[in-house]
Amino acid sequence: MRLVLIGATGGTGLHVIDQAIDRGHHVVAYCRRPDALKPRPGLTVAGGHLDDRDALVSALSSADAVLCTIGPKAGLAGMFGVTVMQDNVPLISAAMRDAGVSRLGLLSAYGVGDTARTASPLARFAYKTMVAPPDRGKENSQNPLAAAGLDVTRVLPVILDDGPLNPHATVRPMSTVRKVSGLPKVSRATVAAA
Repeated sequence: MRLVLIGATGGTGLHVIDQAIDRGHHVVAYCRRPDALKPRPGLTVAGGHLDDRDALVSALSSADAVLCTIGPKAGLAGMFGVTVMQDNVPLISAAMRDAGVSRLGLLSAYGVGDTARTASPLARFAYKTMVAPPDRGKENSQNPLAAAGLDVTRVLPVILDDGPLNPHATVRPMSTVRKVSGLPKVSRATVAAA
């Protein structure tokens, strides 16, 4: 399968590259800093910005699917990039339509939108206060996707960390999640596997 990865130089994106290539897929990493990635068998690095429609459409043109792992930086630095998804996911979806690609895997976050209803009281408080601005940007980016005619799968991880891959982690449809206790974490490697 030919996968175009947007967000390839981030913590989760780097794991996606490794795991996809290990599974026999070809990855096209579309990124604004192509020198941040070392080309290797199974990886094509395409430089460009998300607002460069022609370059993005060109990179997407032969994709079987697009994986998007962009998002605000972790910690306080992320508070200054809270609209990164809101600003860029519409550009990606429009370019996908132009390139004739309909399959999108989108990294979001547990707690975005109505997913917080199953969270613990402590987590709901965090979603309404500390991470509200970036989560609002994520939610605003995803609302228009239903009308875009894309086949979208959202991945909604809990708090991300840099731990090892957990081969026993469970991936469930959000419709089956009844309660998530505490403030659980999951590794970026595990999310990339999902």
